[in-house]
Amino acid sequence: MTYVKRTDVRTIQVEDELMLHDSATEKVYVLNPTAALVWSLCDGAHTIEQMVAAVESQFSKTAADIPQDVSQTLDWLNEYGLLVSD
Repeated sequence: MTYVKRTDVRTIQVEDELMLHDSATEKVYVLNPTAALVWSLCDGAHTIEQMVAAVESQFSKTAADIPQDVSQTLDWLNEYGLLVSD
């Protein structure tokens, strides 16, 4: 399964955080660097396994936590309607 971000969600980089502005709801979400990387990989080409590998290579986190962190981030993005079905 792959994930695709909505094209109408505006992104704004602020220091080490990424802000997402949902034009449909006028809500703003702030992503930490790990979540921002996951967001950037929601392009329809990356599987969750590939996202986990990217996070592992980019950040020095406990490897056991990464699959759960990526999954929770994707669940959150989906829950707030920021992703579309692929």
